[in-house]
Amino acid sequence: MYDTKRLPVRLIAAKPGDLFLVRAERQARKRFAGSDYGSPEAYYREFFGELARLTRRSPASAQSWYQEEYMPRMIRVLREFYCSRPGTAGLFEALRSGGNAAGRPLPFAVYSDYPRTAERLAAIGLDAALPWAVYGPEDFGAQKPAPRPFRDIASRLACDPAKVLVVGDRYDTDGSGAAAAGMGYANIAGDGDWAGLCTALLRG
Repeated sequence: MYDTKRLPVRLIAAKPGDLFLVRAERQARKRFAGSDYGSPEAYYREFFGELARLTRRSPASAQSWYQEEYMPRMIRVLREFYCSRPGTAGLFEALRSGGNAAGRPLPFAVYSDYPRTAERLAAIGLDAALPWAVYGPEDFGAQKPAPRPFRDIASRLACDPAKVLVVGDRYDTDGSGAAAAGMGYANIAGDGDWAGLCTALLRG
């Protein structure tokens, strides 16, 4: 939805004293890539346990920092420095309203490895153009590229996985998850032609 360039640097700059904590969070997230614990409770128990081990805190303290400091800070940084890629709001609205090649509303969703997905979308200017549904790890207890969330989202949208196109900016997470779930994939990274992809999607 947006170019994530320099996001880790800006998160650290917003509170330099948390350098070690931010690095530990990213390290824990990397270790959990592809994990699927079956439920949000089990996932977060393991995730905050690992974050606690890396930061030498208690799991409760690690969870408090993550939910009450880190995620609100991320939303503030997104609101200050980032905006959605050109054409995103128009694409969302067209898919939702039927202003596309199909001439009818088409189901779509946003799935992120980070929580508070709707708030982060609003922070980059998409609060008036939200998709049909938004999902994060708190919905599935898994992290990309685990395939189950991709299939579950297709099921919730009443879509055949073989007819779903996943659009993402990382082959190792978005692309691998889509492939494992039997879905198509289109990659946009850096300054890739997101506007061109939006146009192509609208034309069908």
